[in-house]
Amino acid sequence: MLLCSTLLSLALLFFFARTAKAEPVFPSHVNHPDQLLERLQPVLALSEAELLDLIPERAGLFFVGCPNCNGGAQEGQISWSLDKPHEVFCKYCDMRYPNDKFPDTKILEVKNPVGQIQKYPYWEDETGYRYFFRAKGWFLARAFFANAAYDLAKLYHATGDSTFAQRSAFILNRFAEVYPGYCVHHDLPFRQKIIYPGDQDFPYPVTDYRASKWDWWAYMDIPENLIYTYDLIRESDALTAEMKARIENNFFHASLTFVRNYPPALTNMDPTLLRGFIAAGRVLSEPDYIHDTIDRIDRLIEGQFFFDGMWREGAISYHNQTVGGLGQLINRLAGYSDPDGYTHPKDGEHYSNLDLTERFPILQKARKVPVLLRYPNGRVVPTHDTWANEQRDAPNNTGPMLLAAMGHARLDLGKGENQTQTYLHFSGGYGHQHADLLSLTLFARGQERLSDIGYTHTRHRVWTLSTLSHNTVTVNGEDQNFGSMNHPSDGNLLLYVPGDDTFQAIEASGDRAYPDITSTYRRTLIQIGLSPEQNYTVDLFAVSGGNRHEYTLVGDANQDGTLETDLSTTKYGDTLLPPGVQATLPTGESVKGDAEGHNLGYAYIRNVQQTTISSPWTATFTSGGEPKGTVRVHSLTQPDGTLYLAEAPSVRRAAEDDTKLDSITMPVLLYRRDGNNLSTLFATVLEPTSGKAFLDSVERLSLEAGSEHAIALKITSGETTDYILYSPDPQRAVSAAGITLTGRIGFIRERNGRVESQTLVGGTSLEKDGTQLEGSGIFSGDILSTLRKSSEDTVDGLVVDANLPEGDELAGQTVIIHDGAGFTYGHEIAHVIHQDNKTVLVLADDPGFEIDTENNSRLLFFPGRSWTGQNRFEISTTVQK
Repeated sequence: MLLCSTLLSLALLFFFARTAKAEPVFPSHVNHPDQLLERLQPVLALSEAELLDLIPERAGLFFVGCPNCNGGAQEGQISWSLDKPHEVFCKYCDMRYPNDKFPDTKILEVKNPVGQIQKYPYWEDETGYRYFFRAKGWFLARAFFANAAYDLAKLYHATGDSTFAQRSAFILNRFAEVYPGYCVHHDLPFRQKIIYPGDQDFPYPVTDYRASKWDWWAYMDIPENLIYTYDLIRESDALTAEMKARIENNFFHASLTFVRNYPPALTNMDPTLLRGFIAAGRVLSEPDYIHDTIDRIDRLIEGQFFFDGMWREGAISYHNQTVGGLGQLINRLAGYSDPDGYTHPKDGEHYSNLDLTERFPILQKARKVPVLLRYPNGRVVPTHDTWANEQRDAPNNTGPMLLAAMGHARLDLGKGENQTQTYLHFSGGYGHQHADLLSLTLFARGQERLSDIGYTHTRHRVWTLSTLSHNTVTVNGEDQNFGSMNHPSDGNLLLYVPGDDTFQAIEASGDRAYPDITSTYRRTLIQIGLSPEQNYTVDLFAVSGGNRHEYTLVGDANQDGTLETDLSTTKYGDTLLPPGVQATLPTGESVKGDAEGHNLGYAYIRNVQQTTISSPWTATFTSGGEPKGTVRVHSLTQPDGTLYLAEAPSVRRAAEDDTKLDSITMPVLLYRRDGNNLSTLFATVLEPTSGKAFLDSVERLSLEAGSEHAIALKITSGETTDYILYSPDPQRAVSAAGITLTGRIGFIRERNGRVESQTLVGGTSLEKDGTQLEGSGIFSGDILSTLRKSSEDTVDGLVVDANLPEGDELAGQTVIIHDGAGFTYGHEIAHVIHQDNKTVLVLADDPGFEIDTENNSRLLFFPGRSWTGQNRFEISTTVQK
């Protein structure tokens, strides 16, 4: 009670005393100052001499592992505490360092930037890898005292007690004294640490943000929390003019100078960096930092998002990090004004009462994306490096969804516990990507049933990146092309039919996955609703080229699961590597493994059973947890090859602890075909159930006519019989069992022998027993120009050279744009108008590119390609009755 009364009295006194002083730019608010004071007692109890001893004079290192155990991940085992400040300890095995077993008797000597020789003790293992235990302690001590200084400043601001300001100022001034002597260092997990000499100009790569001075990454090298500390105590009596000059010039401005040596990277970490720019710019009244910040924000937002609003890396975790960080920057800039009479020498701008909330329309679209990539149970849909355990409120959006620029789509049928979603991923690789082109995930009966593991920093990261760990097809035993700006791996959208509660479809090609190996790499997904409670997905994966095709499905990564089949199997081996091949698995995230020239991914597929395929087969994935459910896999692929049933690390439930990885697995199914210049159509029906099957039979019909990779299926459930015909060549008729399709997809539903409904996609005719459905086929032609509301046109649209039906006949259907660079994009059609003797295909959104008068085109969003050549459009019309 005495403490609370004292704090209250001090707060009242300070309220009146500080009215004549300038308020901080970034005021703080402390809800429970008594609790904060209690936490700070150990710091307040230290003498100034003890503080001088504990605030490190040398730069610390963050990634220092424990050589005594393999707990945790990414060399993140070691911790530090104030009670034993000259030691560090492992959070997993409790080993304290240094010690007699791991003595840091070797010394690295480096001349620092102020000409002093600094010593970095280390222990070296038998491979020559160095462990800098003391430097880890310096790093954590630096972070601890920086946070303590900020907390003390907040306590001073809350109470007005100068004792807190004085202790905060002492720590802050000490950092300003030692910072000039910190050496730039290169600090990555499982990589030999580099301490750069300070007597050379830029001995480190000036494009590598991993070289840092204050933290372990230059993006975090501005001491932002200490700038806020200074802001809170600047008007106190704790700082002399000399101390202020030292803190501002030798520390804060110096840190900005260091990071501004790097060119703008325009990455997901830029918002973190720019927070420091804003803090320094506003607290130190340096408008150049603010103008630099806004320029970088402009370049980041306008150039690094796809036109559908997705962040360039296609991973929702990094999307959220970037969009959330940009929102913070906009909030921290709100209300900023340049000094009177100031005009920036480069941009010519003068800011007054700044408000950027309406400046970036693409950012408004980006904020909607996370809801689109969330399962009905609130868990995130993992794509590329996405933390798959992220959980938020269940979304209220349902139905099919297309992110055409990113390359991701969803088919969605059913409601509540019966909702089923099938996702197709055809995104390229532009950072944090996996080799996962044309992979699918399946959510059904309340859970993700066929999974994408997502992100990890554990030693099994190489497995999570591999093609084999995803629900897609591996060719020649090799991972897909990972993709880059110079060598894109983007898939191409070919068809998107949002349909209704009975029929939905999507198709994409992935020709860039295996360049120079495959001539066809294409996946078509058709989701069919039998009733509000039951639906199934037809999966058609066509591959031509190469000598080995492997279709993989992985089960539930969140729960214990099994994979069951009635087929007779025999043991293949402990892993899926060829017999006799030995593998050395990575011991850390960035440590290379080896499998004697084979794909290391096969070493993670374990306890392998095999069976030779000679007829259609069925297997069933089960999931533990609640709600329970299964996925029956009906394979109608050409009956040959070998089926493997196995298990592999599911990684997620290990919670980033390397010691748990191998005991937590998920079931894996791999169907392999071998041959010379293979051509395969993997034809599969996925039947999600609550435990009781509802499909009575699944058959592949013999084709009487059709092109390669065409197929006809007959699926029965009770009194319902569904016929599905597919053709990659819509001009060539497909015939089977008295049904003829001239088009891309034909669907016929019979109930008790009578035709109940028909759907025709991209075709002119679908006929059965005299019942015929006629369609408009495929509209196509050249794109003459684009219209954009953001360019002050009245509509978003395409001016095309085709005579399309005017009005709403095509409304809700999808136009596929084939650009002159070989990429495709899908857009929803709003309607068609004819004006000035031209046909305008009005779109529901910005077309995302422009065409100049010389027929040169430019993508206005990421990745910002330019190309010459004709742009074309294609509309595969859909009719139903």
